[in-house]
Amino acid sequence: MLGSPVRDTRMAVVLGRILGIAFALCFLTGLYSHVLQSPLPWLPLPTRPTWLYSWTQGIHVIAGTALVPLLLAKLWTVYPRLFRWPPVRGPLDALERASVALLVATALVEPVTGILNVLQWYPWSFSFRRTHFALAWVLMGALLCHIAVQLPSIRRYWRAGAADAPADEEASDAR
Repeated sequence: MLGSPVRDTRMAVVLGRILGIAFALCFLTGLYSHVLQSPLPWLPLPTRPTWLYSWTQGIHVIAGTALVPLLLAKLWTVYPRLFRWPPVRGPLDALERASVALLVATALVEPVTGILNVLQWYPWSFSFRRTHFALAWVLMGALLCHIAVQLPSIRRYWRAGAADAPADEEASDAR
């Protein structure tokens, strides 16, 4: 019904690699920005070169904006697995599904709030900076948990070309 030749584990791993790099760039540049704006007394950071902050913020905004189409592509690729039946197949599966729900929610909220911040439109009552920073930590934790759970599939498909990829039983079950 919603079958597609690119809706398989290999494509999910390829998109996951790109998303992982973009999220890591956003997290590291955001952490740098946060520490510069709220300095830690035990961590002196250099104030020179002066262009470094602008450069890291440019990377942060570009990578954060690029996350939107990448996230949509990843969600389209794994869509059948998100809505499989039965939704939970056991206690460990329930934990994995909960971590994926947290990952998807924070992965969608972070770039959207970031883009709204760039537009300087704040339709919420909470502090953007504190919430964005806290959600970044939640997102990285959920991402690391997701990577740990999916590590066997990631290893199997990491370097596999389209012709070399093993048969994808998970994708056929999801369809």
